[in-house]
Amino acid sequence: MKRLFLLSGILLILVSCAKPNIYDPNARIKVSIDDDKYIIPLNHITRPDTGSYASFETDMGGAYFFWPSGRGLTKEDKNPSVLEYDDNIIKFYWTAKNSGIVGNDMSTRVDIVKKTNRKNMEQDKFRLKAYIDNNDDSIISYTGNIYPNSPTTIRCLMATNDEQNSVCQMEYLHPIYNNNILLEFSGKNLADWQSINTMAINYMEKWHKD
Repeated sequence: MKRLFLLSGILLILVSCAKPNIYDPNARIKVSIDDDKYIIPLNHITRPDTGSYASFETDMGGAYFFWPSGRGLTKEDKNPSVLEYDDNIIKFYWTAKNSGIVGNDMSTRVDIVKKTNRKNMEQDKFRLKAYIDNNDDSIISYTGNIYPNSPTTIRCLMATNDEQNSVCQMEYLHPIYNNNILLEFSGKNLADWQSINTMAINYMEKWHKD
């Protein structure tokens, strides 16, 4: 009986220490972002068949999800981690909660956009004010507020022909978590910029572990 308990104990230790199968589409990865703990589904980090570390540390979180379904990647999808582009994939980056990013004065950055680009009221849309780059008409910067006290910039490189994809990068400092948020999405989804952000923040809250 004593030997049976001993074997059972050893088996329990081996099982508890076993690494997750990182090729399993349902695998979850432990991510430490400046000691801020998250548990993120593997398919929101990379394609399941490409593998990943069972856990890792970083200074900026990164995830992918499809818009508008919110699903993660499958092995049949393009792999955005090697720059394969799919304009339905949202790229989401964030820093640790309460990180207090130094130098990220969004109010000042919005003022710089207004002063160094020319206003174009005809391009104003989706509760955003448009400014055209003085040196490149294909670059449009939008300013607005994702939250009442959170100035936001969205910089879009617009497609010049049907074979190109327009890309927008949205950035702001979250007023509650005090962390930097950056979202990258296709220009065709610009109308949904607020809803895309809501989905991203909901994921961040869901994955965060105290």
